[in-house]
Amino acid sequence: MEDRWTEKKKRILLNIAFYGIMGIAVLAVCKYIIPVMLPFIIAYLVAALLQNGIRRLGRSSRSKKLLAIILCTIFYLFAFFLLMFIGGEVLGGFGRLIEAAPGIYSKQIVPLLEIFSNRTEKTIAAVNPQLAQQLEIAFANFTQNIGSYISQLSLNLVKWVSQIFAGIPGFLIKLVITVVATFFITIDYDKIVAFARQMIPEERRESVIKGKDYVKNILWIYIRSYAFLFCVTFLELLAGFTILRIPYAGALSLAIAIFDILPVLGTGGILIPWAVVLIAMKEIPLAIGLLILYLVILIVRNMLEPKIVGKQIGLHPLATLISMFLGLSLIGVIGLIIFPVTLTVFFNLRLKKKMDEEKEGGQ
Repeated sequence: MEDRWTEKKKRILLNIAFYGIMGIAVLAVCKYIIPVMLPFIIAYLVAALLQNGIRRLGRSSRSKKLLAIILCTIFYLFAFFLLMFIGGEVLGGFGRLIEAAPGIYSKQIVPLLEIFSNRTEKTIAAVNPQLAQQLEIAFANFTQNIGSYISQLSLNLVKWVSQIFAGIPGFLIKLVITVVATFFITIDYDKIVAFARQMIPEERRESVIKGKDYVKNILWIYIRSYAFLFCVTFLELLAGFTILRIPYAGALSLAIAIFDILPVLGTGGILIPWAVVLIAMKEIPLAIGLLILYLVILIVRNMLEPKIVGKQIGLHPLATLISMFLGLSLIGVIGLIIFPVTLTVFFNLRLKKKMDEEKEGGQ
């Protein structure tokens, strides 16, 4: 009995040490290696994406090389014009929204806050007049601070734009490296993959290739599924805001669709409080419209997500939220994507291993 308990403790300690080392390694890779190697990672992903088309259309090695150059050129030209169009629309929408923010705050938000403050003060004044007076002073300071902050949004926007322009030289260098690396990798993709396989020990080659294919499939399902759900949510919001005649529909739809990616919160984290505020402001038709829009999005999401994402991707929302928060805290914005994806892949690999072990045990 004692030997079994000792063996169990050793196994637990070994598992803790193994997962601890793996966690530190993943963190080090995400924080130090991925940002530096990002141009080459993007180049490889683009090259891998273009391989199906090259293999189908190209017959000889010479035609494949020419086809690789043509497809790379088309891909980057399309990506450039698409980003220019989307970026122009988004920046224009947010710029107009920020310009209008002081007026929206003074005409709509401040009256609502004053109504809430007056009612609260009257209720508290009946019990404690001194506390009501302190609350009145605190509310006045609060509204003044918020008003000055919103007034500074335009100045902050100018600073932000100047910072973006300051980072353009470095971005252009990385972009040129990415494009050039994509051409080289796409042309010699098969040779590079074959060389990488030769670097793996023969006894582990098959398991590594199977693991890579499984991870690639999981990542593809994850990215494709949530990209599709993001687009559906964005289009639903855009259509709803346009019907309700809400200004800056495009920018607001994009911002809420991005917020919808966060687990637990979703579109309800914005649309429901917004509807409550509108009800308090006695704009009942618009509030009902927003609630109907939220219900439509919720129903469509609950119908599509199980079919598109599938059970193999499912993680508890709390686990996803924790991984996103850790990713953001430890390595920045890129961690919002890398940490949940890594956790999903790890979870599914463990699940697959357990299922394989159960099958072997059953046989």
